[in-house]
Amino acid sequence: MRVFLLVGVWLWSLALAFPRIGVHQGFTRLVFDLPSKEVQHTLSQENGLLVLILKGVKAAPLDQVVNSSEVASVQTLPEEGQVRVVVRLKGAVEATVRRYSDPERLVVDLSLRKEASTPAKALPDPPRSRPPKPPKPVVLLDPGHGGMDPGMVGYVVEKEVVLDVALRLKRLLEKEGIEVRLTRDRDMHLSPDKREDLSRRAALADSSQVNLFISIHVNATPTRTAQGVEVFYFGQAQDARVLAQVIRENGGGELGQRLTQEARTVAERILFDIVAQANQRYSQRLAETLGRKLSQTTGSPFRGTFPGDFFVLRYAKVPAVLVEIGFGDHPVEGRRLADPAYREKVAQGLLSGILTFLANGAYAR
Repeated sequence: MRVFLLVGVWLWSLALAFPRIGVHQGFTRLVFDLPSKEVQHTLSQENGLLVLILKGVKAAPLDQVVNSSEVASVQTLPEEGQVRVVVRLKGAVEATVRRYSDPERLVVDLSLRKEASTPAKALPDPPRSRPPKPPKPVVLLDPGHGGMDPGMVGYVVEKEVVLDVALRLKRLLEKEGIEVRLTRDRDMHLSPDKREDLSRRAALADSSQVNLFISIHVNATPTRTAQGVEVFYFGQAQDARVLAQVIRENGGGELGQRLTQEARTVAERILFDIVAQANQRYSQRLAETLGRKLSQTTGSPFRGTFPGDFFVLRYAKVPAVLVEIGFGDHPVEGRRLADPAYREKVAQGLLSGILTFLANGAYAR
């Protein structure tokens, strides 16, 4: 009875949301209830995102996982005098927009383009002497920060170290026959807006495209005495130290606190989502495997795995972790991270962890 009550409350809250979201056979519908005919709207679609701006509208913030065939998530972002709605799309999606009166509302229907939704023709069975090869696993590497965001600055600059490690790891993984994708392959940011930057990285962790998501970072502490490896998976931070670290990686200051709270809202939904719980367990297993292998290869202490409300991990539909490869402000470990030979060891340790995890069959495509 309690489960049905919770589901009922959840559906009722969606009905009052802006927009109202409906998932139907063949399309996803977004309905925006408007206060008057004077409301103006603009719509743009680029790089897997649909952005709708409504001028003269007020609405509460919304960060809703949809996970339909067409839509991954919908975010409502109140701004001065307007509301910006960001829809993360799946594949080739086309939008149909209609305006209605009595009551005044805007309806956006999102459907897969016909060429994208048409199933591929079946191929003839391969000869028995040559069974089909299993699909290559695909690993998405996310070198943290970049461009205008340097990350931590100590004996090293975080954005430089993590990019170098990611490129080394990419080379090692490809030698093992594993396909690798990067959220960035040079010193750049995905957006000057930190929230949008993290959201674009998170949106790439789609289970239809990749099998694992690994975000690589360099740690720091106010005391500059800590060293070692820590690995995080998505969940609610359990202690003040981890929460402070999460806020820093989410942008720091007031922005980091706000994004952490938004991510925490998503983390709370995991309690009622069996699929998300299973993915969280796989992520925890990946975190443990990576941490131990990285520690064994580099000799750096393994400080453990922890749940954290990391904005970049919140929508991952595959095993996803954030790895802190060491403390860049520690007088010994920071100098090690500046050494290309040590960075190669870091990449080798991460490779060992990934291969061990994949060998256990703990991924799906």
